[in-house]
Amino acid sequence: MREVLIKSSTSTNHHRKNLSIVEIIDMEGFVAKAEKKYVYYVSEQNEIRDPEQLKYWMNSQSQNFQKKDRHVTIRKIYDQKTGIGQMLYRVIGSFYVVQDLHIFAVVFMHSIKYDMVSGQHLPS
Repeated sequence: MREVLIKSSTSTNHHRKNLSIVEIIDMEGFVAKAEKKYVYYVSEQNEIRDPEQLKYWMNSQSQNFQKKDRHVTIRKIYDQKTGIGQMLYRVIGSFYVVQDLHIFAVVFMHSIKYDMVSGQHLPS
C-alpha cells in the first residue's frame, strides 16, 4: 500500500511559501514514511529603476557576495527498543531572484525525514 499527501500554502503577505509532501509505504512487514518540506521566504525586496543600475548591482554581488553559505545537516538515529530508524536531511540557504527590475532575496529550507519501522516492531 502507498499513500501520498501533498499540502501547499502561501502566507497572506506573500513572503512565505510552504510545500509539504508525505509518503507512506507499507510493504511486506515494513512501514516507511518520507516527509519532504520546502519553505521559501522573501527576506528582502529592492526595486531597480534602470537596467544599468541592475547590471552594476549584479557585478557588485558577484564580487562581494555577503549572503550566508548553505548549511547542510544529516542526522541518523536507530532505536533498538522500538525498531524505528530515522534519517533527517536539511539544507538552509539563500539566493537572489530578479524579475521586472525587482530584486528579491529568498531564504530557503529543504528537509527530508525518513522513518522506517520493521513489521516485528509494529504496534498491535
